[in-house]
Amino acid sequence: MAKSGRAFADRKKVQSITADITLEKADCGTYMMLNVASGCTVTLPSISDAGEGWWCRFYVATNCSSNTYVIQENAGSDTDTIIGGINELEVDTSDDGPSSTGCTFITFANALDTVGDFVEVICDGSNWYIFGQSKLDGAIALT
Repeated sequence: MAKSGRAFADRKKVQSITADITLEKADCGTYMMLNVASGCTVTLPSISDAGEGWWCRFYVATNCSSNTYVIQENAGSDTDTIIGGINELEVDTSDDGPSSTGCTFITFANALDTVGDFVEVICDGSNWYIFGQSKLDGAIALT
């Protein structure tokens, strides 16, 4: 049976990240799979290049066995523009999930990151707004 031309219209853009990368405006709307055991750094486009409405979601697809996964703002043009918080599913401590009113780095910690942990990043033209979820306490830090 033939599929209509619309069969693939509802697929999401997915990209496997296996090394340090600087994202561009064209990466908007992509699910980024953090997929390298030695960790990597992902640099967001500058806010002025990204513009209002730019977004991405980052998933841990491979646990870090060394180093960390880092998502950072473009230091050449943006300073402490990441705002938001992370929900932690772990409930056996009194620690709350991390939040920030302005930071530069989102770090998934080696040995605490869990496949499926995520952070979504959304630009309003002035700042990066984030929300996310981790399974373990301290798995994601905002600095």
